[in-house]
Amino acid sequence: MDEDGEKHVLTKRSSFPESFDKNSGDEGDWVRRDLPESLLFQVLLNIPTKDLVKTSVVSPEWRHLWRCVPGLDLDEADFKQFHTLVSFIDSFLSINRESSLNKFKLRIDCNHDRDKETNNAHMARWISAIVEQNVQHVDLTWLPVEVPPILYLCESLVTLRLCGVVLPNLEFMYLPLVKVLALEWVIFANELALEKLISGCLVLESLRFCKCSLDNVNVLRVRSQSLLSFNYYGPSSRDLHFKDLVVTIDAPKLEILKLSHQVTSSFIIKKLSSLVEANIKVEFNFCVGKKFNPNDLSKRKMILHFLVAISRVKNMTIAASTLEIIYDYSRCEPVPLFRNISLLRVEFYQDRWEILPFFLRAARM
Repeated sequence: MDEDGEKHVLTKRSSFPESFDKNSGDEGDWVRRDLPESLLFQVLLNIPTKDLVKTSVVSPEWRHLWRCVPGLDLDEADFKQFHTLVSFIDSFLSINRESSLNKFKLRIDCNHDRDKETNNAHMARWISAIVEQNVQHVDLTWLPVEVPPILYLCESLVTLRLCGVVLPNLEFMYLPLVKVLALEWVIFANELALEKLISGCLVLESLRFCKCSLDNVNVLRVRSQSLLSFNYYGPSSRDLHFKDLVVTIDAPKLEILKLSHQVTSSFIIKKLSSLVEANIKVEFNFCVGKKFNPNDLSKRKMILHFLVAISRVKNMTIAASTLEIIYDYSRCEPVPLFRNISLLRVEFYQDRWEILPFFLRAARM
């Protein structure tokens, strides 16, 4: 809604200063002279390590500067041999073992030719080292290696992204400073392992969860008193390994909600009074030939509670497939009013414009 109360519906050169004399010295000397060391390292932390190493040719004073940057950002694809990558990481962590580590980002492709126990040993050694160095940001992609328990007790960690790794069922997880948690195609020992991880993040603000068919999670429970943003998504409806998936959300401070998974059957959400933005692309498992059944009272009740829970949203993007299901529901009973919506984006198929008016009435537009 703009200032006049109107609501809206949307359908779908040189980097050196002029005074710098390039002949007066090396470019690297100018950068080091004019930037505080803390700011310089902050800039360099955003550069992949393979490119950071190249800065050693900028100036004699930069020859070993990359070794002092408190972070690693490595991709196995940048190394001809895996053992070279292993040696590089071991050497860097050894040289900097007395220093704090800001970031550890590592991507290793799945390779069934390598011994699983050896891979797990590398992971355990590196994770132990970076936890000792009070690492703040960890980003790991390595299928399907098990991350050692010590990482889930790291009190310095602020952001954690895991992709493709294996998470065991630990008795206790404690991540008191983690604000951002991203879990993509992670394999969990069971649902309880995931619940413990989420609840162990005491100040969690952002959670991203990518569903995979073999993750051992049929019921995803998200309970957090601090969570502000939740993004849940997964593969297309053509993946038939999913059965009776349920997502429950109890996050009273949630402001941003993104749901994109056609085959999740039920969403059980406590009313979100603080919701500002929602992006909804769900079909409640009415896909692959399944249709809305007006006689399924439990399903109708779930859809009603879902709509009530998100009804205070201000900005909404909704998929045509979701809107069609809500339209079918509306022929059984009224749709809750969305009184706070000021911006609505709707994705349409060319021949389904007739389903829009009923939702506009619900949004009072």
